[in-house]
Amino acid sequence: MVLSGLLVLSASGQQRLRPSDGTGGAVHDLQSMSSEMERLTIAVAPKVVQIATQGLKITGSGEGQPAGVLVTEHGRGSGFFVSSDGYLLTNAHVVANATRITVLVQSAADRSPDAADRSHEYVARVAGVDADNDLALLKVDAESLPFFDLASGRNPRQGQLVLAYGNPLGLSQSATLGLVSAVERQLNPDDPRVYIQTDAPLNPGNSGGPLVDLDGHLLGVNTMILSQSGGSEGIGFAVPLDVARQSYAMLREKGTTARPLFGIQPRSLTPDLIAGLHLKAADGVLVEDVAPGGPGADAGLLPGDVISGLAGKPIHNIRDLYRAEYQLAPHRALELTVLRGDQPRTLRITPAAPRSTPDALPSKNITEKDNLVFRLGMYGATLTPALASGLDLVRDSSGVLVIARAGQGLSGQNPFQPGDIIHAVNGAAVDGMVELRQKLDSISDGTPIVLQVERAGMLSYMALAGPAYPGTLPKASRFTPESMPAASAPALRW
Repeated sequence: MVLSGLLVLSASGQQRLRPSDGTGGAVHDLQSMSSEMERLTIAVAPKVVQIATQGLKITGSGEGQPAGVLVTEHGRGSGFFVSSDGYLLTNAHVVANATRITVLVQSAADRSPDAADRSHEYVARVAGVDADNDLALLKVDAESLPFFDLASGRNPRQGQLVLAYGNPLGLSQSATLGLVSAVERQLNPDDPRVYIQTDAPLNPGNSGGPLVDLDGHLLGVNTMILSQSGGSEGIGFAVPLDVARQSYAMLREKGTTARPLFGIQPRSLTPDLIAGLHLKAADGVLVEDVAPGGPGADAGLLPGDVISGLAGKPIHNIRDLYRAEYQLAPHRALELTVLRGDQPRTLRITPAAPRSTPDALPSKNITEKDNLVFRLGMYGATLTPALASGLDLVRDSSGVLVIARAGQGLSGQNPFQPGDIIHAVNGAAVDGMVELRQKLDSISDGTPIVLQVERAGMLSYMALAGPAYPGTLPKASRFTPESMPAASAPALRW
């Protein structure tokens, strides 16, 4: 990490630079700041780990092998301990599809230049995944580890100096300096998640590392960057501490953070929606769709209702609804305030238990011949009555169940989640794997692929670029290391 550099050479090359009058104080301040950051890094570094993963991927064209070959893939990311007994947080995308996870830990007492070569290596297991917030809790068998106390973290302030620690591009124990650019950056009006935005340089491999203040307190979990080049351009994002703290508590206790389901498709209100639909509400959450037979339907919710309150708390936007749901327990009735036309109504809704995502089928039952859909980058299975009976809120009993992701597909996009159900391709219904493959094969190069997909009982369209552009994204800003889900696909379950 370099704060600033100044090199001055005299004519003789032997004289030392002496500050002129009035600058001695500034130089002293910089030296003091540098010393403080050195001490901070010595304290923080042993809490930060390098994560190495091994998994499977499907090769695309241009990778030196025939497309569609299942090969071993190695990845690297970052993480940090949150308890002395070996629990650590990282990003879910760092360990996604990993069959083996190893964690490299530097000794707190070893600060020698070759300390990384003597790091302790542990095999980690996944204790839980919060897919909504891209967080994962890992566990290693170790004790008396230095860790970040999540209870003592602080809220960030815009303009605050911060440091990002991690392993960019596999370079272990790296630190970078920057500012908090924004405290609550919402990337999409219909996505309730907010991030700390920072200009501290982040690159692939930084994912899962800590963002800390100058006192060494945790502020957030480095997650992604917005970039046109694929590298750092000064626009990085971290999951805020309050989200990480809540996620950790739930993952540690239950192994999951799934929120109770309302069986609705919500949307943020915009001036255009308010004007076009002649809504009387200035804020709140618009109900776009209500799943038949779900909690929302049972409560009497209708498409076009505007949710303005939940359990006695005002709901101004989709972020309020998202945060409130994490505090709810399934099967417990509560009041829901809505505006229907110009009439306020109070309904009683009983949220359902979170939908259980089906476990991936045992690897011995997954074959390229039967389950791989290379064009979409996923493994699937024909939706049978037996599979459908284990899923909640299935709208149509025919289709293809997404078992697992497999690479990015020929479009360079992969918005799928395990448990999604593909019902149609470009408007034509599909009954199973054979028909899905046939319909995809009939689509010519460059033609967009539009899938009708069911997720948690709600239908939506996923528009994927045609396969004439394998392994690339459109020439627009890209979220890396892990591309964000396609805008047309709901990223959250409601």
